[in-house]
Amino acid sequence: MDSLGVLYDLSEICPSPRPFQASAPPNTPQLGTGDIQVTLRWATTDDLDLAVTDPDGENVTYFNRAISSGGQLDVDANAGCAEQNSTPIENIFWPPSQAPQGNYTVTVSLYSRCQGSGSIPFTLTLLVQGTTQTFTGTLDESNPVATFPFSLPLQP
Repeated sequence: MDSLGVLYDLSEICPSPRPFQASAPPNTPQLGTGDIQVTLRWATTDDLDLAVTDPDGENVTYFNRAISSGGQLDVDANAGCAEQNSTPIENIFWPPSQAPQGNYTVTVSLYSRCQGSGSIPFTLTLLVQGTTQTFTGTLDESNPVATFPFSLPLQP
């Protein structure tokens, strides 16, 4: 109803009750989330690896997918170049009320080159207790590792 009290029927141009609901692209994995969620995205079939070191020094990584503080790697893409996903995602998270307070370090590394050469741009999304931060970077053979420290609770 508009300001003059006229009711318009929009069913012909918006036949669905939720016409603007976005859907995830096919084959998008469900990502775990909680107090902390760290998500790595890149756009090559190369094998990048995501790891997070918790305040006690334990590492969540592809060879240690769950640690005692609750951290879990639930999505690992292009592992060993066996999989050839051109829109890969990796994800590490701590379920609600499980992440210990303290200092963390996120590490993104070039594990294996599966195609071509040149730098590999990536995006790292960090969700900490509802606050999202996004970082970008590039990796290549001369710069194969990038680190991103953060704290829980977040420091300004």
